[in-house]
Amino acid sequence: MLRIALPLGGTDCGQSGIGVYLRAIVPRLCRALSASGGELTVFGTPIDVDAYDDVLGDARRVVLPSLLTSPGINALFHFLGAGVLSAHAKASVLFLPAASRRIVARSPIPTVAVVHDIAPLYVPGKYDALRTFYLKHSVMPALRHASHIVAVSHFTQNDIARSLECPLSRIDVVPNGVDVQRFTPPVFGDERVQAARIHLNMDGPYILYLGRLEHPGKNHLRLIEAFAASTLAANHTLVLAGQDWGALPLIRDAASRLQIAHRMHITGFLPDEIIPGLVAGADSVAMVGLYEGFGLPALEALAAGRPVFVANTGALTEVTGDLAASCDPLDCNSIQRALETTITDSKFRTRALAEGPTHALQYGWDSAADELLSICRRAAAASAN
Repeated sequence: MLRIALPLGGTDCGQSGIGVYLRAIVPRLCRALSASGGELTVFGTPIDVDAYDDVLGDARRVVLPSLLTSPGINALFHFLGAGVLSAHAKASVLFLPAASRRIVARSPIPTVAVVHDIAPLYVPGKYDALRTFYLKHSVMPALRHASHIVAVSHFTQNDIARSLECPLSRIDVVPNGVDVQRFTPPVFGDERVQAARIHLNMDGPYILYLGRLEHPGKNHLRLIEAFAASTLAANHTLVLAGQDWGALPLIRDAASRLQIAHRMHITGFLPDEIIPGLVAGADSVAMVGLYEGFGLPALEALAAGRPVFVANTGALTEVTGDLAASCDPLDCNSIQRALETTITDSKFRTRALAEGPTHALQYGWDSAADELLSICRRAAAASAN
């Protein structure tokens, strides 16, 4: 019988891409384990457990002291104690869904470590000095001891292999999925689109960028400059949707300096039920982060048949193939050209609508969960032998 322990710490309480990942994977793991007589045990602080309670199903919940809510203390607890706690809970495997944020130094049971990206090693200023030091000198050395390392893209697999100086075969690739039942092309009078517009009190055509407001990693300032320089600023709105991670003052200053604040809509964090309608109603979807480990919003946009433009760095072109217009994320002119292509090139737009949903079908959360479960079973079996 397979018992998996899974920490919820370091996943932003569901308010980021890693949170989306966890909300998709956890219920599938829980159902599969229950069906086979296994068990999923999740552990986290009260705020973590509350954030995911609606998707935890019959998973066993271990609530940690609120003292561990502080990120630094939380990371230290995981580093030194998560393996012991998991073994005490009689788990067969410790599954780390955000291993670049929460890793264990050593564990008495096998560990499966999922890495979404190691961008802070390559993007100066993405994290503060302390968090970058922690990633470089604690996470990466500890990752060497994981029973199995999982990357969400081949790009991230190569990054990890290069950083750890290990063979690619040491790292499994299990891509993220997309919910093609929720992210679908718009139809006439689409109620999802109308609900999103009402929620945001917004009308008219818009360009959407889904991602936390983080500087410099998510590259909002160059996107704003490219938008301001384009002809699209005359009748489109640039919608920036995501939790503020410190970049909001810089974004507002840029909008004011470029005199386009009236053509921008900054939404803050949005409820999950609003996102599919917001994506479906967009004239174009941007994903121009400097170093994305996967880029799920770009795939969700393709599933909805929306034209997409992406940075030509990171994993974005791997995920979107040739269906997205690509740009140099460090060049505002390049970003502007890609943006304008998605709006003005009718053949490009038609192809996105026709082929995007089919392309997205290659990426499923069910298959991702199945592969992860298989890796956990292999880790447990190897430990038992």
